[in-house]
Amino acid sequence: MFLVGKIVGTHGIKGELKVKSDTSFDRFKKGNKLYVDKTEEITINSHRQHKGMELITINNFTNINDVLGYVGKELYVPHNREELKEGEFYYEDLIGLDCYDSKDNLIGTIKDLQEVPQGLILEIKGKTKTILIPFVDEFIEYIDLENNKIAINEIEGLL
Repeated sequence: MFLVGKIVGTHGIKGELKVKSDTSFDRFKKGNKLYVDKTEEITINSHRQHKGMELITINNFTNINDVLGYVGKELYVPHNREELKEGEFYYEDLIGLDCYDSKDNLIGTIKDLQEVPQGLILEIKGKTKTILIPFVDEFIEYIDLENNKIAINEIEGLL
């Protein structure tokens, strides 16, 4: 199963849950099924975004007291991969790739991806330090999943 978010709190008194999303896919649509801590299946009744968080209601609960036990729990989806468009990748496929500069020198290994309001950031563990590189076309030369390799277009001051 893939982690898609964590329930970090409630919102209001009508049973809305505040979710910090860990996915760029629309996993919180009405009618979608998710799994709480990989065991309990829930159904999304409503979804909206508010201040950078996903707000959802589940299982026809309409009272805060019905959902308090879900706070702090993680949300998962089954491991069935959807077909991706050109240039789209699953986060877990990028983690662990060796990162090279345009001269084919090893910079480090992708340790994590961070979502910030400006977009996605690659966190690369270098030999002596951690390097953050925006995951945008201007910086990414190519991605070769078969050879576990990503190459970046290095600009002055980036590294």
